[in-house]
Amino acid sequence: MSDEEARQLPVMVDANTLLSFGSSTWMTAAGPLDLLVELRDRQGGRHDYGELSARAVGYDVGDLTVQLALLDDIVASKEFAGRDKDRLALPELNELLRRQQSS
Repeated sequence: MSDEEARQLPVMVDANTLLSFGSSTWMTAAGPLDLLVELRDRQGGRHDYGELSARAVGYDVGDLTVQLALLDDIVASKEFAGRDKDRLALPELNELLRRQQSS
C-alpha cells in the first residue's frame, strides 16, 4: 500500500484503537505524533502511563485537555534511545528544558 492509499483509509481513533496499537507514530497534518505506552529513563528503566501521568502536564487543545509527559522525561527517553532522530532533537529539547527550569 502506498502512503497516499494509506492516507485515504478511514481511522476511528478511540480508546480501543489506541490500546491495540500500543506505542505507535501517527502521521497528522501537523507532522508525526508519537503515542507511547511507556518511556525509558536515562538508565533504561521503564515508566508506564500510570507513573508518568502522575507528573504529566495538561495542555488545552481546543475543547480537549491533553496530558503530556514532562519535558525532562521526554529528554531522558531520547537520551536512552540514542537513535539519530533522538540525538537530532536533543539540542532543541535541552534548550526548552533550560528555559523551563530558569523561569
